[in-house]
Amino acid sequence: MARHILTIKSLGEKASWLLVQQAMGMPEAKTHTNFMADRVAVLLFADNSLPERLCVSAAVRQMGGSVVYEGSRTVWRKELAAFREQLMPIFSYYVDCLYTHGLTVSSWDPARLDLRFPIINAGSPDAHPAHALADIACMLRNSRDLRGVTCAWLGCLNGTLHSLIEATAWFPFALRVALPEHVDAAPLKAEAARLGTNITFVDTPDEAVKGADYLLVGCRGGITAEEYEDWSVSEELLAKAKPHARVMLCAAPADAIMVGSNILRNNKTSLLAQQSEYRLRVHKRMLHWAFLDNEDDM
Repeated sequence: MARHILTIKSLGEKASWLLVQQAMGMPEAKTHTNFMADRVAVLLFADNSLPERLCVSAAVRQMGGSVVYEGSRTVWRKELAAFREQLMPIFSYYVDCLYTHGLTVSSWDPARLDLRFPIINAGSPDAHPAHALADIACMLRNSRDLRGVTCAWLGCLNGTLHSLIEATAWFPFALRVALPEHVDAAPLKAEAARLGTNITFVDTPDEAVKGADYLLVGCRGGITAEEYEDWSVSEELLAKAKPHARVMLCAAPADAIMVGSNILRNNKTSLLAQQSEYRLRVHKRMLHWAFLDNEDDM
């Protein structure tokens, strides 16, 4: 039975912690191995994303595997929507795992498809387990202990926020979320209430950032020109967080809330480079986990 990585919730506590700890324990993120030798990964990207494609391709290639990429300009989405149950068994003759990007998690039902190869979610509107786990690993590297750590989310909804909310069930950090007015926060609030974890929703970036250890900068979709300045991460806004607070991008730079250039250039404040490193580490550990034979350990 194939192992799939679609959401933090489906991974569960033990596997989530294992992936984070193993990623932190890797001596070198760029280490080359032959673990994926003779294995082929197909990347089905419904949305173009150079950062995600680079990270996933690097992980597979540095482990000795091969990558087949299908971007958004081809007709595969229509074929997959119409003939998924018929196509997936055929895929198993050609590839050993499948990365999906830009397709909602609910569009995949591995149990119904009875797949013999793993599906790994490389980012969807409703989940991004790799980003969430990598960013948690970054926080653990810098804070050592997540108890007492407060993270401030600024920006619109994306898969990383959904996965971070799920991750609060397993990792003891507090999450304070500020969403623009046009975003419907009701489903997120209902999920937070169901989890009963330390998640609060506030109205403004100022409220979110006050006393925070980490600023998690989400996407800016739908923010008006009038709102733009209020939602930008400036040195003035950063000053409202704890001393030595860190800034993490949780969306592609082109889509993210604007962060002041002085902040991004400050390696002691911006964790952008470290995030990239740990996303590579996590994707490599995910491949190990997905292909492990001893499933009884999870």
